[in-house]
Amino acid sequence: MNLRKIHLLLLASALALGACGHKNLNTAANKAHAAAPVYYVNPEPFKTLQFAPPPAPGSAEQQADISAILAWQNKRTEADCYKSSVTAQETYDSFWGARSPFAEPLPAEVKAFFERVASDLEEAVTEIKNRYRRPRPYMAYPDEAKPCIKKSKGFSYPSGHSTFSRVFANVLTDIMPDRKAEFFAKADEIAQDRVIGGVHFPTDIAAGKVFGDLYHSDLLKSEAYRKDIEKMKALLVK
Repeated sequence: MNLRKIHLLLLASALALGACGHKNLNTAANKAHAAAPVYYVNPEPFKTLQFAPPPAPGSAEQQADISAILAWQNKRTEADCYKSSVTAQETYDSFWGARSPFAEPLPAEVKAFFERVASDLEEAVTEIKNRYRRPRPYMAYPDEAKPCIKKSKGFSYPSGHSTFSRVFANVLTDIMPDRKAEFFAKADEIAQDRVIGGVHFPTDIAAGKVFGDLYHSDLLKSEAYRKDIEKMKALLVK
């Protein structure tokens, strides 16, 4: 079935700090960011959460990262780049397409639920990205790395698309467990598109998946989230 698009990020300021478009924060943005409500998961602990850093500049891991980017750059097709540009749009529709288990038009309760998940997750991802401030491939290697999709000016680690798609795969699995393999396969595809398009290193993608699963474990601790999952189950297409 066709889906009604849901923007993962709720406000223009959130887009500026988005899952794959984080920018350095000015004072006004910081105030707006700090004022965001908490629905399920408090972002404060993520400021000091123990989370593995990205590869060090000049390390063997970093060299493997840029080598992977350049390998894809040499073999990707126009079709590969087009597909990567579609999943880069950061909408529920571009992420999940016909895989949604909900009706069209999307019920308002479902839309609001995913917006709440995205809002909390955005805050948490921002904390990690701003801690490590890893340059994107085309920033770290401007003479070598040439992305074929729209560039993001923000930090690279962990990948926001990888994190968001992983969390949403987990959330959809909480709602429809029998479709877990399908949801996670799509999330992996979305994440890999960021490497193919040249805007993320492979280790950004791997970190996004780890962080997404870690974040989901915190979601499950939220009574409000668990109650909302039961409400979402009641809204599935029969």
